[in-house]
Amino acid sequence: MREVYRGSKAALNMFMRSFAARQSAPSRTMLVTAPGWVRTDLGGPAAPLSIEESIPNLVNVMLAQKGTPGLQYIDYLGRTVPW
Repeated sequence: MREVYRGSKAALNMFMRSFAARQSAPSRTMLVTAPGWVRTDLGGPAAPLSIEESIPNLVNVMLAQKGTPGLQYIDYLGRTVPW
């Protein structure tokens, strides 16, 4: 299960980087976001964040980036995530 999840995340990241690279003048805000380690079936009971904690932070981060051109990979607190 974890391999499928990791593979899908890697594919999404590469898709977004490829899409962003094809933009002649990147005027769009493009975000790849990391929600943090969330208590879900995949994250497990030891994860420090609930869905109710993660999602509002993600929304706030997305709203704060509105109008910022180009692609960014950021987490639920707005910190840059290394590719």
